[in-house]
Amino acid sequence: MKRTSGVLALSALCLAWAAPRALAIVEFATLRGRVIDESKNGIPEVQIQFDFKGESRVKISKTVATDKKGGFVRGGLPGGPYQITFTKTGYQTYTMEMTLSLGGFSDMPEDVVLKVATSDAASGPLPPNTEAVLPADVSSTPIKVAYERASAAAKEGRLDDAVAGYNEVIQLAPQLAAAHYNLANVYQQQKKWKEAEAELVKVTELQPTRSDSFIALSAVRELDGRTQEAVDGLLKAAPAFEEDPKFQYALGVTCIDVGRSAEAAAALKKAAVLDPSNVEVHYHLGSLAVGANDIPGALAELQKYVSLQGQDPRNLETARNLIAALKPKK
Repeated sequence: MKRTSGVLALSALCLAWAAPRALAIVEFATLRGRVIDESKNGIPEVQIQFDFKGESRVKISKTVATDKKGGFVRGGLPGGPYQITFTKTGYQTYTMEMTLSLGGFSDMPEDVVLKVATSDAASGPLPPNTEAVLPADVSSTPIKVAYERASAAAKEGRLDDAVAGYNEVIQLAPQLAAAHYNLANVYQQQKKWKEAEAELVKVTELQPTRSDSFIALSAVRELDGRTQEAVDGLLKAAPAFEEDPKFQYALGVTCIDVGRSAEAAAALKKAAVLDPSNVEVHYHLGSLAVGANDIPGALAELQKYVSLQGQDPRNLETARNLIAALKPKK
């Protein structure tokens, strides 16, 4: 009886912590990528700095270094626009702009290539890579100018100007999904959830085969306090993304929020198979096992989780506490 009571208490702990944990998917993201040289060899010990360019009361700057093969994984990043700078002695500094989806696990669009420094190379960072924020399908000069003006306003925090700018782009090119997506991101920074939702619905209609917009749409609904709608939207879209690890992860974590444990476990197990590098899957599967009174299963998942790298620090601390509480007392 004492053991059962302890398990129930642990289950209550997991449920009580579910609300802040669930928001991790919409508040934080994990980015994975690789840095290579011009011969396509991985470059170790590249210093990477992530400077958050969205709305924030304090400056947000994160760092990470590449491993022996040039790879990196950085978690705990708030969703939104970033300036990312890559530096290493002997190479030209490279700076790019990138907007991270509202949580989940993301990959760099492509490997980052660092060029060997030359004697006349500039010592400071290179100008931002505008190709990272300007979609390839923008060819009309008026559209391109309006898009760049709106993007600049968004990066500088002039959100009202950004809204006006992206609406101007949409008037010129109503089918440009990137403009709707970026406008939704600005609305999200303004906490205008309904407006952001409307833009993301349009993106899902324009790009029904891309999962990012469905995940972002779910996140906005959850931020607006409509978790059930967030889950329902993902479940409706799920058949199109059976082999998409990022979507399956988002589906699993969001299902946890409304107590749909079976759907959550199924989606998270798919995500684990599709993308073994997403370590957070094991944390959530361990939490589900605790709730189901499956102590061996919980210990197996949580112990695997703490043995890996790149964990969300908050989840890592909770996992260690759960392991200590679940292990049989000698």
